[in-house]
Amino acid sequence: MSPFLLQKGQSMTEFIIVLPVLLTLILGGFQVALIYQAKTTLNYATFLAARTGAVTSAHIGIMENALARGMAPLYTHCGKSEEVQRARDHVREEIKAGFARIDIINPPLSAFSDSTSIRKGTDRIIPNDSLMYRRTNAGTASGLNIQDANLLKIRVTYCYPLYVPYIDRILTRIMTLPEDPDNCPGCLNLYPAGGTTFENGCLVNDRFPINAQAIVRMHSESSMEGRNRLLSGLYQAPAVANTALPASPSACP
Repeated sequence: MSPFLLQKGQSMTEFIIVLPVLLTLILGGFQVALIYQAKTTLNYATFLAARTGAVTSAHIGIMENALARGMAPLYTHCGKSEEVQRARDHVREEIKAGFARIDIINPPLSAFSDSTSIRKGTDRIIPNDSLMYRRTNAGTASGLNIQDANLLKIRVTYCYPLYVPYIDRILTRIMTLPEDPDNCPGCLNLYPAGGTTFENGCLVNDRFPINAQAIVRMHSESSMEGRNRLLSGLYQAPAVANTALPASPSACP
């Protein structure tokens, strides 16, 4: 065999070995950039939801509507009002399908059992008025005084669609891969395949779970009924495999 053909064969072998690594790096870079953009949008949308909750008694359904407004830019492709409304409706459908959820971290439910809360009709509320004149002793159930219970802290978790082929399979596979003490000692099995957590609902639909948090001071009383998602919220449960959303054609030209 001539030296030229031998060198050509070696170059082809090297190319075949390097190609998968190169594709992974390039496509992975695109996907990471898209996830970063989604995370930036989610940060703003979470703060918008928290600010809305601060003036609406931490009503979970109203905060979900605010979240849809904040996340709409991800799915808006022109400046027409019809397109903006379509994008907001799309996010609302995602929430109903189990692809986005809002968790209220503070005040905890136990705060509504403390003496700092009062009954208002069929509801229990944490008052927001005259906080500087109220007692500062901590509640027995939550360990919070009424001033601390008037801090609203929420966490939003969102399932972002993985658009880049090949990388979507790699990411979902890595995050659901069983722990293997022989080949991968110490590897963390984040979300075992077949799990029923919110994150599993993302991964089985080729979506990547991202989250953001926000803290604001309450400007209205916190309502126990308003945070009951079964009564007032769109989100009900994690998504199941092959969850399909209603088709909504773009209003852009």
